[in-house]
Amino acid sequence: MLRNYLTISWRNLIRNRLYSLLNIGGLALGMACCLLIALYVYDEWSFDRFQAGYDQIYRLTEQQKQADGIFDVAVTPGPLAPALTKDFPEVAQTTRIGRWSGVLTKGRQAVEAQEMLIVDPSFFSLFSFPLVKGNANTVFRGPNEVIFSENMAERFFGTDWARKNVVGQLVQLNTQQTMKLVGIARNPPTRSHIQFDVLLPFEWLVVNDKWSQKWNSNNFHTYIQLRSDPADVSDIASTFGDKIKNRLKQYNGDKDTQLLLQPMSAIYLRSNFAFATDWGRRSDIAYVRIFVAVGLIVLLIAVINFINLATARASRRAKEVGVRKTVGAQRVSLVGQFLSESLLMTGLAILVALLLAELFLPLFNDIAGKTLQIPYQLPLFWLTLIGLTGVVSLLTGLYPAFFLSSFRPAIVLKGVFNVRQGRSFRQSLVVGQFVLSIVMLIGTAVIYRQLTYMQTAKLGFDKAQLLYVRLKGDLQSKAWQFKSQVEQLPGVALASGATSNLVDILNSGGIEWEGQASNDEFLITNMNIDPDFVSTTGMRMAAGRNFSARIPSDTSSKLGAYMINETAAKRMGWTPTTALGKRLKHWGQEGQIIGVLKDFHFRPLRVAIDPFLFRYQPTNPYFTLLVKTKPGTVSRTLSELTTIYKKLEPANPLSYGFVDQDLDAQYRSEQRVGRIILYFSALTILIACLGLFGLATFTAEQRTKEIGVRKVLGASVAGIVALLSKDFLKLVLIAILLASPIAWYAMDRWLQDFAYKIGLDWWVFVVAGLLAIGIALLTVSFQSIKAALVNPANSLRSE
Repeated sequence: MLRNYLTISWRNLIRNRLYSLLNIGGLALGMACCLLIALYVYDEWSFDRFQAGYDQIYRLTEQQKQADGIFDVAVTPGPLAPALTKDFPEVAQTTRIGRWSGVLTKGRQAVEAQEMLIVDPSFFSLFSFPLVKGNANTVFRGPNEVIFSENMAERFFGTDWARKNVVGQLVQLNTQQTMKLVGIARNPPTRSHIQFDVLLPFEWLVVNDKWSQKWNSNNFHTYIQLRSDPADVSDIASTFGDKIKNRLKQYNGDKDTQLLLQPMSAIYLRSNFAFATDWGRRSDIAYVRIFVAVGLIVLLIAVINFINLATARASRRAKEVGVRKTVGAQRVSLVGQFLSESLLMTGLAILVALLLAELFLPLFNDIAGKTLQIPYQLPLFWLTLIGLTGVVSLLTGLYPAFFLSSFRPAIVLKGVFNVRQGRSFRQSLVVGQFVLSIVMLIGTAVIYRQLTYMQTAKLGFDKAQLLYVRLKGDLQSKAWQFKSQVEQLPGVALASGATSNLVDILNSGGIEWEGQASNDEFLITNMNIDPDFVSTTGMRMAAGRNFSARIPSDTSSKLGAYMINETAAKRMGWTPTTALGKRLKHWGQEGQIIGVLKDFHFRPLRVAIDPFLFRYQPTNPYFTLLVKTKPGTVSRTLSELTTIYKKLEPANPLSYGFVDQDLDAQYRSEQRVGRIILYFSALTILIACLGLFGLATFTAEQRTKEIGVRKVLGASVAGIVALLSKDFLKLVLIAILLASPIAWYAMDRWLQDFAYKIGLDWWVFVVAGLLAIGIALLTVSFQSIKAALVNPANSLRSE
């Protein structure tokens, strides 16, 4: 019987080629989109799951209570990990991870590590990062040891490093310390939030940085593995979390900061910490949800197409159903027949969808920043595909099957068939299609407007033609010499020494100020600059003056000088004018406020401007040189600048970047989401128009004789086109009215994540609506015009 069903279904597909093409094409597009998004979501959801103790690993974070709010930060003190291991039997092991930077050299070979981490020896037992060379059980027992990743080994020793005896070799770190290479680690998987090129032992930091052993050294990510069975770990974690919540009060007297447990499953997708305290690969669960919604919308529109076209063809199948029932066919067999047709078309659509997915996968990977592949080798993939085929077959075939099998043979065999039967249902489906499509159109427009706003907003400084050079090794103490030579270059307008590049500013600390209330504390971001910083960056003074090398008090160690931004002045209860002359103390150094800079954005516009403090301490190291180049001279200036750099610092390679490019990179996630939604919005419109085209075709066929009569009576082509189009345009107008509030609510919620955002202007909704109307009109008009041009002599000919 099934074979008979499929044979008849195949004949129907061949006989109705346009109908088959529209249905299979629409379904294939929808399922290809769904497949690509499923690969993306699976990749996002799979992060860190390769870790052996995935369910038992947690990260410690802090919830800091300050006068102006409560802030979650991802960093914890250096001594916390050993204290937890000692005091709590629930903790099986801990490890700390800190960040460092530097250049590794051996002879003339010098390689700068992109990701250099400082870790405990337990790093290799807590996490599943195996060594391909070396013994993980014995490494990092001494302070002067180092481990490379495979990528770093290849960069340092060449592509044939695996055949060389590299373990045991000595390398220089920042030309200052000799380190022994004790192992080569396998490259971290791409689905790991922890990425590294070089690993240094925590003991090395203890020897070289005493600050790391203090309880106010909030610079480390602390991971723990709980001693429990996977089945009980959530209960134990809850109990343990309650125990340690206020533990810092006992360790360092901090009664306002609480410790929290963050499961490893939440780190990649659900990390949203203040003050740039988190690092590594991160994504956002909100975008995963958006992609899931987009995939379901595209698939749903394709399913609606199928149902619409199947019910619209009811008049053609009515006599077939009548004959089958007359000769004894039961309704259940008719339902089976129509469901088998749906299954056949869905199966063919799946095959086409796989081809389309393979075709567009490189483009999708480029947009999403992934390296996705279709996992043909996994049984789960095929089971999922079979399940999707079954579900879509039921969704597309169930209603048409019961609708078509309900015809009464005594009526339909007489040629009596109500063409309007099921029309309301089909119209509802068309409205639903365009509601979803218009919501996506509006969403795309809002996302792109917000992204454009963030990338073009005035930041409070001039980012154009502004590049930065990282100062390494001895060059940090030769910053003034380097700056002096760079300023002589013909393509350089201005230059300034600083401790950061205005993009990745991480330094922050507490502050005491004149008139401070008791228990009123907050963190302030800070930077060491020189007097040319303001003019090089194009910042403006709100009140007071800039630093000056000619005024000794500006660099005094007793009572120095500070500049702050407007937000800092407001936070301390002053206006820019009244802040001048006020005293404050930062890192134990007392100083006087000599100037207030207008606010500038040094973090992405999704967060509010933080208080900022500038100091001028020329005897302290400078890590960055900011260079303002003249228009059209960048390439030449970089070449000349490189020559100067190599002359003063031959041991370390030049590292530079452009401030505007780095700022734009902060919005890479939004850029990717915007592009993906843009393409899928276009696909939703295309799929919806395929269905609309099919409906218009069948409507024109059903009204052939009516059109012929109207033309004989003098109706114009324009009048007939308007007659056939107006019903569809009414549905699109209804869809616009329904979609607008839905889109407004969804995008208003999305914009709440940004401290600085656009407004939801009315014209965006109008443009999206007009676009939908225009596309629908073009789709329907093609068939309407074709029907209106038919010779009435042919359309009125008797059957």
